[in-house]
Amino acid sequence: MRNNQYTVFISPPRAGKSRHFSLHIGTFYSLVFIILIFLIGDFIAILKYFESEKLTKENSKLKNEKEELEKIAKIVEEIEKNESFIKDFLGLEHNGSNLGGLGQGGEPSDMVVDEPFINAPEPQTLTTPKAFNANQKPVQRALDLNRNLEGIIDALLDRKSEWDTKPSILPVETDRVFVSSGFGWRMGPFTGRSEFHRGIDISSRRGTPIIAPADGIVSETGKDRYIGNFIRIKHNETFATLYGHLLKCGVTSGQKVKRGELIGLMGNTGLSTGHHLHYEVHQNEKPVNPNHYILNAHIPAMVLAQQ
Repeated sequence: MRNNQYTVFISPPRAGKSRHFSLHIGTFYSLVFIILIFLIGDFIAILKYFESEKLTKENSKLKNEKEELEKIAKIVEEIEKNESFIKDFLGLEHNGSNLGGLGQGGEPSDMVVDEPFINAPEPQTLTTPKAFNANQKPVQRALDLNRNLEGIIDALLDRKSEWDTKPSILPVETDRVFVSSGFGWRMGPFTGRSEFHRGIDISSRRGTPIIAPADGIVSETGKDRYIGNFIRIKHNETFATLYGHLLKCGVTSGQKVKRGELIGLMGNTGLSTGHHLHYEVHQNEKPVNPNHYILNAHIPAMVLAQQ
């Protein structure tokens, strides 16, 4: 019977009477099992506590990141508004793309244009953006970018009258165009000899809207044997533009026009091989390369190679 029992002795830390009691082996194992269950439960509870602490920290971090992203989203929204303002200000909403088309024409000319006017004008800096630090937080970088844009807007507003009257957009209201002939010397499509082309030929469909690239006053409209139906616009004391081979003129002499306003329709009148617009820009009464003033169009490489 004694073999089926365990005797437990309890001895006090100081002098005193020791105590002991006997447990049945089954009862002893039951107690040990219960103690182990409590220990395992405590261990699991501790693990859960640390896991909960970790999740709480991660949730707090995610919450902070979410708040930071929301801040960035608001800042980006402001940047997009500023960007839209700049595009509207400069008339950059219509992007020219390339479409096959070979309309060419214009008045034959052997004229030689002074080299300074053929080359691109000196670039003018509106503002110097603050350089970004790669270690900056996204919110701070977005704030800096927004401040840069605000600085550009302020500079543009200061020069509003100058920009309003400077031909700076593609004068064709479509995204399906092709510059079929560039500015400068070329092989004449009718004469077969070298001649100077005083503008660029922009090809697209018959009736494509032609728009004013800047504010100005229509100085002349009419019909010419070479450039067909045409419009001349004087933008300021420095810049004037010419539009030829029009199907129809939509303005009259002396009329004021604003950038982006419809002035005519693309046609094939005069000496022309197909529907296109002959577009000239004159600076101080001398023809200059219109490509240097078109801010919203990509000029095909095959055209640039000719210049």
